[in-house]
Amino acid sequence: MEKSTFSTKAKKKLRNKKFLKKELAKGKSPKEVMEISDDLMTNLYNAAFRLYESHEYTDAANAFIFLISLDAHKYYYWLGLGMATQMSGNFEAAIDSYEMAAIYEVESPTPYFYLAKCLFAMHERQSAMQALEIALLYAGDIPEFHQLKAQTLEAMELLKHTK
Repeated sequence: MEKSTFSTKAKKKLRNKKFLKKELAKGKSPKEVMEISDDLMTNLYNAAFRLYESHEYTDAANAFIFLISLDAHKYYYWLGLGMATQMSGNFEAAIDSYEMAAIYEVESPTPYFYLAKCLFAMHERQSAMQALEIALLYAGDIPEFHQLKAQTLEAMELLKHTK
């Protein structure tokens, strides 16, 4: 079983600025440069999510930011950051994170649904309705999004009757 720590080799690479600049200039992610395994990234993600579930939103956000700094192309890292910052009341940062999540999973309704919640909290009802319409479109008849679709329809109905 792999240890959930950075290897001595990875630590050495971090200290070699010339090497880092060269590898990053090639378009490699820090995860790739330091040869961090997918298993370690999964363990780090699980730790970040546990912080979120424990209502430690600031710590969870910081953990998701760390994950993103290692590999910025992961949908779940951005979604997690959005959820943590939203629960911290930082709606603008959450919106940015949900928009990034939507870039990496274009047809997922989830970021749009949570984006709408942030927009609603910021009293941007028209934009919230647009985000809900996109969430509804992407939810379609996909079974895994059945509950999200129902919540989206409820939110749309609420928005119609809120001034």
